[in-house]
Amino acid sequence: MAASSSTAAATAVSGPTTTRGNSMLPGPPPPTPSNHQQLPSANAAGGTDAALSAFLHRMLLSSPAPPLRSPPVARSQSTPSLPPLVSLDSPDPRAILDAAGTGYFHLAGHGVPSELLSSALAEIAQIDDASKRRQSNLRVLGFSEEEDADGGADDPAMVFDAGEVETDDALPAAAAEYARRMRDVGMRVVEMLSGCGYVGFLEDPFADGRRKARCLVWASKVSGGETAPPAAGKAKAYPYIVGLHCQWEATGREAAPASWVMDDGGAWTAVGARDGALLVTIGDIAQVWSNGKLKKVRGMARPTSSAPSKDGQQRGEPDRLSVTVLITLPLDSVISPLVPYSAEDAGDDGRDDETAGEDGGDEWRFQSFLLEDYAWRVYHQRLQFKDPLVRYRI
Repeated sequence: MAASSSTAAATAVSGPTTTRGNSMLPGPPPPTPSNHQQLPSANAAGGTDAALSAFLHRMLLSSPAPPLRSPPVARSQSTPSLPPLVSLDSPDPRAILDAAGTGYFHLAGHGVPSELLSSALAEIAQIDDASKRRQSNLRVLGFSEEEDADGGADDPAMVFDAGEVETDDALPAAAAEYARRMRDVGMRVVEMLSGCGYVGFLEDPFADGRRKARCLVWASKVSGGETAPPAAGKAKAYPYIVGLHCQWEATGREAAPASWVMDDGGAWTAVGARDGALLVTIGDIAQVWSNGKLKKVRGMARPTSSAPSKDGQQRGEPDRLSVTVLITLPLDSVISPLVPYSAEDAGDDGRDDETAGEDGGDEWRFQSFLLEDYAWRVYHQRLQFKDPLVRYRI
């Protein structure tokens, strides 16, 4: 039985046999592509080409085309909302806790008069040398023109170091006074966050001269009118502790314009204005200092801008200036958490205990890094699509 199966298998492999006289000789091999007969539909002249074309056409129709992936689009919430309100004179712990979970808040009781901002804007508006402004921006931020390969000339901003005096790039008198007043407010905000141990730093980062603060004035030229978030890649940014953005820079308006803020998830949110209140944003340095307790915003607050019309022209009011003051650190600073994250903190700020250490002990959520390297990455990266702090998370 086994022998019969082997014989049958051998016959199947070698092909059919023919009888020639009294011997069994193997038959011719199966036809190969070279000796195939023409298909019935290919008997006519040129039929082979037509059959091949039809076959390929059917193959293309039966294989669905791969789906095309749309380019990433920044999400946005265009309806303005009001963030938590914190008074600098008498901060409410509950309001600070709400602000820590949002990443931005309105600040009342700051004492900065609107008239001082108007004078500062009038002086800054006189600086209109684009080429000099770009070189000055790079120098203030600590970058060289060779490093700025993406063409920072498109950035419609002027950056000043409030600590520079009697230099060509120094702020004019009224603008320098405004920056000084805002710097004092920013340092008080940092101190306020330091005093709230359940969400803050547990210590004053600048006490006893441990660190030196740096104050940058970021003046952006935008168009007023219909709201639209900044285009991808056009929202330049810089690392900071807290940012102070004035939403009432336009006098004579019935209502101050809203501002755009990008949350920690990369979505733009329109933030409405309150009379006389500053918009404070919590930066990436503050988030690292708090070891992740504080939520941050990506980049800084952006004033609203006009959306282009169907003919491609910008609609709305003439260009205007908007000023944001950043409290940051020198480029040679090392950024690291100031306080560990423990299981007790998980219950205080509403997070799950699973986010604390597995043994219920302390946990460090960020590794230390040099500000100089991180600042270059933040300035050149598209914040809508990637959080620059991801690579430093543990």
